[in-house]
Amino acid sequence: LKPFYPPQASPALAAALSRRGRPRTAPQAMAAAEPSVAVRNLAGRLLAEVSPVPETVGALKAELAERLETPPALQRLVGSGSAQVCADEDKLSPEGGEFMMVVDETPMCTWDHAGNPDRDMLVVDGGVVTCPELRTDYINVLTREPVRRGAHYFEFHMHYIGDEQWCGLVANPAQAGRFVSGRRLEAWTYYAGRMRSNSDNIVDGQAALHALGKAVVPFKKPGREGSVIGMLVDVGKGAVAFSLNGELQGACAIPTDKPLWVLTQVDTDKDHVELRKPSLKDAPPSNLEALTGALIEVTAGESLSYHPFGGHHFDSDTDEDQEDETDDEAAHDSCGE
Repeated sequence: LKPFYPPQASPALAAALSRRGRPRTAPQAMAAAEPSVAVRNLAGRLLAEVSPVPETVGALKAELAERLETPPALQRLVGSGSAQVCADEDKLSPEGGEFMMVVDETPMCTWDHAGNPDRDMLVVDGGVVTCPELRTDYINVLTREPVRRGAHYFEFHMHYIGDEQWCGLVANPAQAGRFVSGRRLEAWTYYAGRMRSNSDNIVDGQAALHALGKAVVPFKKPGREGSVIGMLVDVGKGAVAFSLNGELQGACAIPTDKPLWVLTQVDTDKDHVELRKPSLKDAPPSNLEALTGALIEVTAGESLSYHPFGGHHFDSDTDEDQEDETDDEAAHDSCGE
């Protein structure tokens, strides 16, 4: 028997009619699906699917930063079936693939050596900074990455404080280096005071909260060696709380709309500061409570723009002070430093 074709029907139309019982597919689905990159967390939950496929891992990180609000410097991407962290310059397959993303906050507690204009005088190893070749009065040292959101607990382990020391937060990373003194910082800091001074003046001598050009309230003075300054930061609440060796000293407001870099300032060639970032649960309970209580009003403090004894130069020592420090350091050396 020959196939029956309707009047004026072609063999091609007949073939189409013979397939009438088959389900039709939408034109979009008939084309091959566009390649994409799926990014999951450790638990396997899908965080993002990126299409078209970026050319490099660095470009993928930039896209994820936009979608997930996680800075590229904190992203660690591992390809499916691999145990090796991808480098930013690694090329991605045009066919896409799957990656696991881990958030690594190490850059938030690592001192930025490469970006410091006075790096030739600094020795940095992760969160440890020393300055045996110091040839200026002081150097501000900032972390590689700022705090942008959430709550974080930091500890400044003060292995040695030669004279003054400021530890805290700054909003402007251009303050790194030797060009902005501690009393001129746009910052929220624990001022450690002068190690060899018995003055009760919170501008120069006595430890205090220094914030936005004001000496606000007195804090306990750290020892020359071995003290730990704790700093609990909560960007969402807009507050920072400082402690000394686990004892709360005070809390004040901070901005919620800008990145904040962790800061320390070294000002003698003996200074040795180590920054750590323990778990939030390791923060002193009193610090956590302080963030939800009444905050210290920093605008009511004493201006840092003048010298309490006349003049305007805070940061250089007198010859007598330098001799005292030399004697003090010699005595310290003889004790087995």
